[in-house]
Parts: sequence; C-alpha cells; structure tokens
Amino acid sequence: MSIAKLNKSSDTMIKTVSMKKDTLLLSPVITLLIFITFLFISGFEYQIQNTEATSSTPTDSSTLSDLIQKGGEMLNASRYEEALVSFDRALKIDSRSVEALNGKGLVLNQLGKYEEAITWFDKALKINPDFTNALYNKGVTLSNLGEYEEAITWFDKTLEINPDFVDAMYNKADALGELGKYEEALVWTDKALTLKPVTHNNSDSKDLLLPND
Repeated sequence: MSIAKLNKSSDTMIKTVSMKKDTLLLSPVITLLIFITFLFISGFEYQIQNTEATSSTPTDSSTLSDLIQKGGEMLNASRYEEALVSFDRALKIDSRSVEALNGKGLVLNQLGKYEEAITWFDKALKINPDFTNALYNKGVTLSNLGEYEEAITWFDKTLEINPDFVDAMYNKADALGELGKYEEALVWTDKALTLKPVTHNNSDSKDLLLPND
C-alpha cells in the first residue's frame, strides 16, 4: 500500500518511479482501488470505534427493587435529595410502582413539602387503595399540616386493613391528643403499648398526650 512505500529506502523509491510504461497506464485504476479500500477500511474502523464508544457508555443496570432499596437507605440517612433521585429513577422503570410512589411521598414529607407529598401518596392509593403504608403516611403528613381530624380518618383506614399497625395507633393517639380528646387518646396509647412498648423515648407516651397545666 502507499503507506508502506513511505517507509522504503530512497533506492526503492527511485525504482518505483522507473516503472514500466504499461504499468503506469494501470496506475489510475490501482489508485482508485486503493482509494476505495482506504474508504472501506476507514469506515470499518469508524464502525468499530463507534460501537466501542456506545458500549462504553455507562448504562443503568439497577433494577426497580435496587433503586427502591437505595432510596429507602438514603431516606433513613437523611440524604433526601439522593433518595428522591433513586425513587424518580425507579418510577422511570415502573411509573405504577406503589413502593416508589410512596417513597417519593415520604421524601417530600421530610422536606416539608406536605401537600406535594400527599399527591404522591394519593397516586399510590389510586393504584392500590389497600396499600397500608401509603394510607398511614398520608395520615402522618396530614398531622404535620395540623389536619388532625382528617389524619385520624386515614389512621382508621390503615387499622381497618391491619388492626395491629402499631405506629398508626400511636399517631392516632397523638392526633386525638392534639384535638383535646385525651381519654380516647389514652385508650389508643394503651392498645399500642400492649403490642409494642415505646423504647425510643424516655418519657411515658401517656404523659406526652396530657395537657400542660
């Protein structure tokens, strides 16, 4: 090929110039063939390089469950923006994943975006009306908004499906206490305590529900 000729000695170059006349007549054809070959090789190399570039592009091999799990881990670590990214990526895989919808609502609740959080719980509940986590979390978010009466209705819906949902009992008791319904609040606190004693607070939860004198 012509590239190899550039590496030959000067004697060889002189011999090349001194080729026979009939060989010189064929040179345009040879040149054309070399040019076509060069284009083919160049194109082939481009396809290889292009394929390699495509294959080296980072791909998201995370599964739906991986992203939901990571979102939960980031949420527990108070890394809310990262949690939101994980749940959003999960929803790109499955926009009807009630776990991802509920997870996004939880993150928004932690960020203080309560109304927006409720819309995501509602999306999950539209797909699965009996999804207790979303029912309960909507109640918690309504409590955060000070909507205690409405919050209690959602805690009740949670308890209709799962009568042993202890956190729903505690939060219902808390909402009742906020409304001044202390006796009823204590009833629900007692129910919760029989299933799961409070360990995260040194104070008796009953005392926290009583009015301050």
